[in-house]
Amino acid sequence: MSQLGHASYRLENRALLGVGLMILGLALYPLADAFVKHLMGTYSVYQSTFLRALGRLIPLFLATFFQGGPKQILSTQHPGRHAVRLLVNLCYTYAFMFAYKCGTLTVVYTVGYTSPFFMILLSALLLKERIGPARWIAVAIGMTGILVAMNPRSNVFEMAAVLALIGTFLGALNKILMRRLAATEHSLSIALYPNIVMILCTLPAFYFIPWKAMPLEHWGLFAIVGVLTAIGQYAIAQSLRFAQASMLAPIDYSTFFWVVGLDFFWWDKSPATATLLGALVIVSSNLFILYCARREQVKKAAKNQTLVN
Repeated sequence: MSQLGHASYRLENRALLGVGLMILGLALYPLADAFVKHLMGTYSVYQSTFLRALGRLIPLFLATFFQGGPKQILSTQHPGRHAVRLLVNLCYTYAFMFAYKCGTLTVVYTVGYTSPFFMILLSALLLKERIGPARWIAVAIGMTGILVAMNPRSNVFEMAAVLALIGTFLGALNKILMRRLAATEHSLSIALYPNIVMILCTLPAFYFIPWKAMPLEHWGLFAIVGVLTAIGQYAIAQSLRFAQASMLAPIDYSTFFWVVGLDFFWWDKSPATATLLGALVIVSSNLFILYCARREQVKKAAKNQTLVN
């Protein structure tokens, strides 16, 4: 095999490894959410949220000792920006946790796929980014997919869909605020602060909703949730080292198959026809937005190359 052919073969293998890691990471998140949903059948949303945040906080806090120590990591130049982002994150997390409590994973994830629409809207309003007409049309079509998926005329209209929609909007806003913080703040502080605030803000709830004693196996299940999300985060981060983000982006929607399977085999719930149709419209719109973004990147690269030449 020639040197050029060997290099091409190696790049293909790296890309396949990246795709495999992304699929693994995206499969672990719904599984972790399924465990959380299962536990919320026994414990309150507040207790589940508290333990979920605690499970994430411990490894993150330990990681600070390898990055300069907690004092250095948690110091900030923009406490006001952190405060706004943390309030948004708190509301977004609880919206999704209540959605998991009262709805199926399929409905919550389907509505969650609308995040790119809100990202486009917020980028135009807050970051003053220029959005082409084709992407605005895709957003409008995607929004009709939301209405189809939520099926407001149905007798089984789910409050979970409304909560997930609110959570998705706040999640998109959270990403915009995180993007601003990432320019000056340590990535560990951006990850740590939400879990600290979540724990502190949830503690007063136990005065009104008493803490429920947990058997050892349930502590183990919450620990599993922490391990699954940690491995999922690592697998997704590593996938971006081996394959281009543009190649991996469409794989995000593989989670739909996992949540449909989990709902069916764990809770014996099949997705409604309206949910499936809505998911098809939403995912198709997102893929078209991705296509538009790639086309704009190619045009910009070609223009820059022309200027250089």
